[in-house]
Amino acid sequence: MRAVCVRSTKRFGRVLAALLVLAGSMLVTPGGALFAQESGVLTLTLDEALALASGSNPALRQATNNTMLNAVEMRTAWLDQLLPSVGLTLFSSTFNGNLQRQATDNFGNPIANPAADWNYFSRTTHNVSVNWAFQGASLFRDHKRQTFTNLDRDIGQIRALTEVENQVQRLYLDALEQRELMLAEEALIEAREIDLDVAERLFSLALRTRVDLLNAELEIEQQRLVHRQQQTAYQRALLALRTAIGLTEERTVEITDEDLPIFDPVDFEADDLVSRAMEVNPVLRQSDLAVTRAELELSSQKDGWWPRLDMGFQIYRQAFASAGEALFDPSLNQQFESQFYLAFSLPILNDYFAQDRDRERARVEVMNQRESDRESRLELEAEIRGALLDLENEWESYRLSERSSVIAEEALRLAREEYRLGTRSFEDLRTSFQNEADTQRQIITARHSFVEALLVLEAAVGTSIREMIPPANEAQGS
Repeated sequence: MRAVCVRSTKRFGRVLAALLVLAGSMLVTPGGALFAQESGVLTLTLDEALALASGSNPALRQATNNTMLNAVEMRTAWLDQLLPSVGLTLFSSTFNGNLQRQATDNFGNPIANPAADWNYFSRTTHNVSVNWAFQGASLFRDHKRQTFTNLDRDIGQIRALTEVENQVQRLYLDALEQRELMLAEEALIEAREIDLDVAERLFSLALRTRVDLLNAELEIEQQRLVHRQQQTAYQRALLALRTAIGLTEERTVEITDEDLPIFDPVDFEADDLVSRAMEVNPVLRQSDLAVTRAELELSSQKDGWWPRLDMGFQIYRQAFASAGEALFDPSLNQQFESQFYLAFSLPILNDYFAQDRDRERARVEVMNQRESDRESRLELEAEIRGALLDLENEWESYRLSERSSVIAEEALRLAREEYRLGTRSFEDLRTSFQNEADTQRQIITARHSFVEALLVLEAAVGTSIREMIPPANEAQGS
């Protein structure tokens, strides 16, 4: 488990290093597309978006900030738990006064104090103390407890990085999908304008009525409305991507074309994916760590039967005088005084029932954590197998949409020819328009739905699985 953590941490370091190199290269490149100040546009590739998100995403930065506590808390655990505690007190000054109205005679009988008056005195102490106490194996368990806390933060950082990478990829590809749909709608406007020209020529030859012209113009206006709506969807997708990256600049964000990982998932084996997830998935690693921590807490409950050792040493100087003469006295003329103590106790029956209750609670907590870990593994396995089924279904949907697109294009071509020849009405031609437009949208949606299903599967596994794709099986989508 620690080896995987080290590899993932190195991976995170490489991402941050890539971010710094990227930022430096853009600053020194006057014509760089990413930081083109003169255009006011921030054009990002997918890799550049991931690099920026690794340094700017708020959730990831919080997880990274938490790991900064590891060193100081581990150092504190060593100094406070494994090593004796040292204290230094200077100029500890007190001023007291008392009034006693009763006293005792020579035989110890209470009498009225013949000199009842206020008495004042002061004291100043300087001391150095060393103390050390432990019971059983508590010293080593405190160190292990802090080690597990640090490891949990490291895994949390890796989990945040994995989630951010998956989220940015989803949003980037969603923006790419919305842009492709927007361009497709724009192309459909041009196609409708060509159809309007054909209708006008036929009308001029008295082969069509004005109704066909009006219907053709209506098709153009309707298509322009759809295009406008798709432009809004594209801008909203860019806004969501910008937020996920964590950008605070005012420049407009744009994206570049990316090759989509389109392939036949027939070579993916559910058992292989589940086995890999059991090794690297950060959620499972945190669940496994929770079981280990619960087992440590159960072991620590047994320390109540172990002997307890307390020891300490103190050296001090003290000035004690009447009234306020000893206030803030440096005591340089006083001799050093010292004392030490050593205590050994065997708490066999101390708070026996409370200790037995705490041990039973710790034992139940271990059982519950183990069941929770088993539940997480079962749910993750079901999620991976279900995501793989969805990926295979999206692949089939993509293949069907490709075939449907070819059929719809050929049907529209023939319908236009028949319309020119007068054997087909404009209403029939409109149906072919709609079918061809729908298939164009479907093939874009199908390609991106496949990639979305792939990202869902990778999120379930907890890491990228694209290196498992055989090269001969890849079919890149544009």
